Amino acid sequence: MTQYVQLLTASMHKMEMNEMEARSDQIDQDNDAQEDGSFLSSYEQQQKTIAIVPRQEMTSSVSPKTESEAINLTSRAKQCCSRKRILRTFPILTWIKSYNLTCFIFDLIAGITVGLTVIPQSIAYAAVAGLPLQYGLYTAFMGPFLYIIFGTAKEVSIGPTAIMSLMTQTYVMKGGPAYAVLLAFLSGCVELAAGLLNLGFVVDFISTPVISGFCSAAALTVASTQMKGLLGIKFKGSHFIDVWAGVFSHFSEINVGDAGLGFAAIVILLLMRKMTALKDIQCLKNRLKCLQNRFVIAAIWFTSTSRNAFAVIFCSIAAFILEKNDWRPFTLTGDIQAGLPPFAFPAFTANRTIGNTTVELGFGDIVSELGSSIGLVPLIAILEQVAIAKSFASGKKTDATQEMFALGVATIMGSFFGAYPISASFGRSSVQFQSGVKTTLSNIYGGILVLFALAFLMPSLAYIPKSVLAAVIITSVIFMVEYEEIMPMWRSRRVELLPFTLTFVCCLFVSMESGILIGTAFHLLLLAYLGNKPSTELTHLSGNQLTEDRFVIKVDRNLYFPGVETFRKSINKAGEKASSKDSSSLVIDLENVSEMDYTALKTLESLVKEFHKKDLHVHFANANERVKKSIESSISNQILSFQS
Repeated sequence: MTQYVQLLTASMHKMEMNEMEARSDQIDQDNDAQEDGSFLSSYEQQQKTIAIVPRQEMTSSVSPKTESEAINLTSRAKQCCSRKRILRTFPILTWIKSYNLTCFIFDLIAGITVGLTVIPQSIAYAAVAGLPLQYGLYTAFMGPFLYIIFGTAKEVSIGPTAIMSLMTQTYVMKGGPAYAVLLAFLSGCVELAAGLLNLGFVVDFISTPVISGFCSAAALTVASTQMKGLLGIKFKGSHFIDVWAGVFSHFSEINVGDAGLGFAAIVILLLMRKMTALKDIQCLKNRLKCLQNRFVIAAIWFTSTSRNAFAVIFCSIAAFILEKNDWRPFTLTGDIQAGLPPFAFPAFTANRTIGNTTVELGFGDIVSELGSSIGLVPLIAILEQVAIAKSFASGKKTDATQEMFALGVATIMGSFFGAYPISASFGRSSVQFQSGVKTTLSNIYGGILVLFALAFLMPSLAYIPKSVLAAVIITSVIFMVEYEEIMPMWRSRRVELLPFTLTFVCCLFVSMESGILIGTAFHLLLLAYLGNKPSTELTHLSGNQLTEDRFVIKVDRNLYFPGVETFRKSINKAGEKASSKDSSSLVIDLENVSEMDYTALKTLESLVKEFHKKDLHVHFANANERVKKSIESSISNQILSFQS
């Protein structure tokens, strides 16, 4: 056998050598012919070339598929590395060259102002999520840093939000901070994949009434969870019903100091929120000339926007002084872990103690417990992110895909520093916008302030009264209740109140995840029912000696299976009227129909056959080519008639 292989190899080698020699001779002949001024015809050249090309070269020359694939790969590589693509992926490159001193000053002011807002908010949101308070600050710096590079909207401020904190809380109760960090990592992966795959259209399936109902229920739930801290009472439960049941059952245990400070802080924060309106009160403006001074106006605005920071600082100082005098009327946050968070990957396994036994949970077990949140948390985060970016776009196009990409990268990287899921904050974004922000670089200054607080201010933050943090959260989220949307829906389209109410009730009394799923599914079904319920218009055209009576029924939309039964009833009624007259026909006007599904075609077929048995002629009018072909494929030509 080995000898045969050797002989075969030697023979093939000899054939290749002969072919190469023949090709060399041919090249020499061509050169001689060119020198003599004689040229072969193109046909002869083609024949000779084919005759002498080795078998391997012939195979490669006649494989257009391989060549086409190579061209496509090259084209895709060029598109990925094109200047337009790079600028879209890294928006920082579009403005960094033109960055100047003016931009720096405005960005610095905006960044510091937002930083003073985000520090107390982050600590309070960590409490909402049921996490140690330092996790709120862990969540507040990495996202803004990365948004500088990948973000498209300079006004947007990303970080911990009330809704993300509330949705994380459920899983913190199951697995502690490790679950929150892993949820952030998985959510970021989903957001990044959605951005890379251009899946922004998914958010279009969640309607405005559903979003309004969800946000309103989330705001009330978050505000309700703060009642324990506001009143200084302790009990288990974080659900809306559980919280209020606990408040009433532990009413006698209310800490007067916490309640008094908390309600006073709410009143003061709400008044400070309205401080910027002082300049618009004409009587005050006439009496106090200082209100016309731009520096005074700027100082009032800064005080108003930084009200949360001022409230936390002053109350902490008061609590510290009272503590040193051995008087403890308030419940304090206690020691908060100081120092910057270490870089670490999320924990993909966890240990859980059940009785005296420690059980190790694998990645699959944790994912099973996180359940639908892996899809819903990033979906809500994307909704917040894109909606807020669009609200500050001033009519310009918003790159939703890039926003999803930026959010995904920021969330993933944040999880390596102990962050839980993040999104854009409308309140902080408004502050950034009002500060005159010029670029996304403003985020770096707020992030630096957060790092400074982590490194140096943690011992001081231990004196923050819990009731003040509760007041900060309540005054921040209460304006998210979108009650102002009810009347416009009532006046314009009352049926939209159904998904709004259903989502609101389910989110409030069942769960946030179930509420948004139920509300979305209900609204889509409602849309399928109402949107595919065709209306018809019946017209009677009297005949004469030359023409027969015609009953023309006109359909106002495309025909799909949800509306087929309504269409059938309308056609039957028209057919009954047409049958009651001698020598009459039924005309189905399809001018407004551009498409019909198979169910509608089968219904038409059965109706036409039934009318044919009753000697009632049916004609189709104004059908386009697509609809005409569909009907011809279903109904026999013997009983089929089209009119123009």
